[in-house]
Amino acid sequence: MAVRNIKTRALADESGVPYGTLRRILELNTVADYEQLRKLADALRMPLSSIIADAERLTKDAGVIEDYQSLEANHEDIDIDAWADRIKAEDSVHNN
Repeated sequence: MAVRNIKTRALADESGVPYGTLRRILELNTVADYEQLRKLADALRMPLSSIIADAERLTKDAGVIEDYQSLEANHEDIDIDAWADRIKAEDSVHNN
C-alpha cells in the first residue's frame, strides 16, 4: 500500500474487500483467506506471491514486531494508513 501510495479505503473500494474486513486484516485481528488476498493483489497490481513474501519478511522484522507489540500492549488502535506512510518514508531513507 505504501509503495503504491494507496490508502485503506481506496484499496477496499478497488479490491472489493469490505473496508471493515480489510482493517481487521491489516490490524492483525483476522486472517485473510485466499480469495481476499487474490483480490488485494489484483487491486495492488502485484503478484500474490509478492504479498506473501512481504508478509513473511515483515514477520521477521524486529522493528515491525516491536511496534506491533507496543501498540497492542498500550491497547491503542492501529492507524494503518499512518503506519504505511511511516514504512514508506523509512524505505525511501534506506534506499537512498
